[in-house]
Amino acid sequence: MSPSTPPARPRLAAHVLARRHVVGEEERVILHDVRTGQLLQLGPREWVLLSAADGTRDVEGIVIAAAREGAHARVPAAQAFFAELHAAGLLGADDAGDDAARSGATATATPATPAAPAAPALDPGERDPRERPLEVLPDFSLHCDGRGSCCRIYASILFDPEEAARARALRPDVLSGGARHERAFTPERGTWPCAASVVAMRDGRCAYLEGEGRCSLHAKGGPEAKPLGCRTFPTSFIDDGESVRVSVAVECACVLASVGRPGGAPLLDPRLVTRGDLDERIDVARLPERAQVAPGVTASRAEVVAWSRRLAAAAPPPDVAAGLFSLAAALEAEGLVEGAIARFERPDPLDPAALAPWLAALHGRAARRAREDAAWRSERDLARRATQWIADATLALAEPDLLAALLLSPVRARVGDRERFTLRAALHGHRLLGALPLSLALRDRAVRLVVARALPAVVDGEGPDDPACAEPIALVEATLRGHGLDAYAADVAMAG
Repeated sequence: MSPSTPPARPRLAAHVLARRHVVGEEERVILHDVRTGQLLQLGPREWVLLSAADGTRDVEGIVIAAAREGAHARVPAAQAFFAELHAAGLLGADDAGDDAARSGATATATPATPAAPAAPALDPGERDPRERPLEVLPDFSLHCDGRGSCCRIYASILFDPEEAARARALRPDVLSGGARHERAFTPERGTWPCAASVVAMRDGRCAYLEGEGRCSLHAKGGPEAKPLGCRTFPTSFIDDGESVRVSVAVECACVLASVGRPGGAPLLDPRLVTRGDLDERIDVARLPERAQVAPGVTASRAEVVAWSRRLAAAAPPPDVAAGLFSLAAALEAEGLVEGAIARFERPDPLDPAALAPWLAALHGRAARRAREDAAWRSERDLARRATQWIADATLALAEPDLLAALLLSPVRARVGDRERFTLRAALHGHRLLGALPLSLALRDRAVRLVVARALPAVVDGEGPDDPACAEPIALVEATLRGHGLDAYAADVAMAG
């Protein structure tokens, strides 16, 4: 097969996510190429044609299968459609395994089909990972307000087959999905049958979310009626070689509204003590053996874990963002030494010139995504609005005098409390360790805090109307991770 010839039995590639959205009364499917960020909008008839392309049918067979679903097309038109998708790099090869290997994309392990690789070889004397203790973020419990902020901001909400069937049985009226799985769900990746499905979104909200923001599955079937991901959110799990750190993702207004409030729901059932006690379907990330501390500098996992504990015990400064920026500079100059933490506790003031390239890069990402969203997302869509707010805030902060004034303003007590908790949760859950070197991740987090400080002035009068606006840090965190804006930090790193 030549590069210009579509596969004989086409299907959507594993690196392409198809997501059904209902905007007002209009239904559309958005294809998202996760490798390039490209978006392609399809109508319902085109999606029926594409969804019939599961890698087992030739184009004639696809046309026949689509016709059975009421989507009629001529073979030449279908061939042209698939040729266009192929030219855009959206089709997979005839063999699913081959495509996944070449694209570097694999289907995510889901609650229904947990990944079951062979147990990793243990180093001499290393403890069985299943025996590692669960170390839960102390002094925190969650008060959920039941208003659905987290159910309106993410691009994908996963269900395994049993969860999807239960949801359709409880709410058969939602998108008429009671007897037709494909009416309410699309595959997690590509178009061939896979273990996880993604629920459709209505104006950016989970289709099962009621008008007032309450989960209708929870209302009708109790908390167990929700998919595992929703039941465990916003709890995170990461194995650092010593313990499994159980922390919280600061991506929902309820998390920050719970700070300092006792009597909420625990992040984890207190009866669970070791990793082996966890439901095997829960995704437990693992810290790598070595981590990047600064560009070109690495440290062992044990060294990073010990340093993280020392930083968590340090006295945070009044301006956490300034502390993070100073700490980043100290790491690049000195590495993981005790003296670097002193720079965090007694930081230099934030330099507007040092922040400027970071803010410009984030603005570029947010503005581009806002333009794309405006072409198809509803004006009521929280993801669209939050992305536009971040674009507006970063544009405003491009004005040197305005940025300088914001940085010189004392951090209000409530904001400071939220910022300190955000850092504490990130440190406990090792959420600063990832694709970026640690020093760049610290600067990234500082920039997010600065943007969150500016966000209320942009949101203006909308805050009281939407509970998601009450906690700007959570809104920034969720939008950056949930919609790919966090890649701005890599843009800065690549630029030098």
